Amino acid sequence: MNRTGTQLSTALLGYIVLIILLLTLNPFYLALPTKIGFTSDSDIKNVISNIILFVPLGFFYRLSSRERGAVLLGAAISIGIETIQMFMPARTPSIIDILTNTLGAGLGAILYDNLSARITITQGVVGRLRLETPLMGLMYLLLPLLWSNTLNHTSDRWVLTLLIGIVGAIVLSELFRHWWEVFDYRVSLYASLSVGGWFLLGTGPTLLQSISLLLTGLGVMLLTAILTARPRRSSERRFEQTTLKRMFPVFILYLILLAFWEPTRPLTGWHWALGFTNQVTETSMQVLSPRIEYLVAFTLFGYLLAEWRGRSETPLSQDLPRLFLTSVGFATLLELFVGFQIGPGASLIRVAMAVLSALFGGMIYHLLRAHILFLLHR
Repeated sequence: MNRTGTQLSTALLGYIVLIILLLTLNPFYLALPTKIGFTSDSDIKNVISNIILFVPLGFFYRLSSRERGAVLLGAAISIGIETIQMFMPARTPSIIDILTNTLGAGLGAILYDNLSARITITQGVVGRLRLETPLMGLMYLLLPLLWSNTLNHTSDRWVLTLLIGIVGAIVLSELFRHWWEVFDYRVSLYASLSVGGWFLLGTGPTLLQSISLLLTGLGVMLLTAILTARPRRSSERRFEQTTLKRMFPVFILYLILLAFWEPTRPLTGWHWALGFTNQVTETSMQVLSPRIEYLVAFTLFGYLLAEWRGRSETPLSQDLPRLFLTSVGFATLLELFVGFQIGPGASLIRVAMAVLSALFGGMIYHLLRAHILFLLHR
């Protein structure tokens, strides 16, 4: 693999490790254990989940290095996680988890070997996915954000889904206006249907189980059609910068509401915790999914910050300090206000996770852009 592809896949591997740490060490509440050791307790659901969780790790390790150490890496990370879980009252360290995680990493490596022998990323693939347009990468990144949002969908969270949908509508409508220089109403129809398919991919079966989600999707389709049909201005040349200016306030509003959710919670004295909480709490997906969404949202935040300066072609090494300071400032500011809400309060771990996610988002933009340019010009 060429240098740009290796760097991109290495960054994605690091991001996968970050997600695994969030999933397995949540809620990051530590205490001295009453006993030290591993259990052998498990069930079929847990076994399957642990295998699936480490498949991407093995896949991206092989993609980034081509070396046959995926099983060892999976075992090392799993042993480290299970050891830390000894000091987490809400977790139960298990030898079965180590074995199934290791198996998952091995299966991920095998999956890569089989796919790489059949699939090659070429200029044609880049063209079909429209990846030569940087904003299209943003639409693909919005998909996991939409997916993580609907993991914990409730009737009162529809406004968060709507804001993600509005961001998608703004971006996709501008893309269609850019691709079709001569406008007719069929372009609005195509854009509306495309955003409908995007929304369906992001929400999955949940879309058919929620009236509010279905209405949100239809509203996003209508908004996309209206935005695409807007009269053109002769001055709209550098549409990427204009599009980012239009969607960024909507995305920031979404990120603020997500941090404060539920925003109507009563206020109290400022309080904080090292982890997500300062007491033993459950580790169910219902509790975890908003934290996953927050991580993905800050990844997109970092991607947007990097794309904002994309035209200046600032090297990644020069852009990272700015990304770091901006994400630290914004994440810390949000936590300062969250600390006044009744509940777990501000979280140092959440700030760290948000900053790391934003840095990965910025890195992904730079490395993806470099790799696409390499594919287009080789």
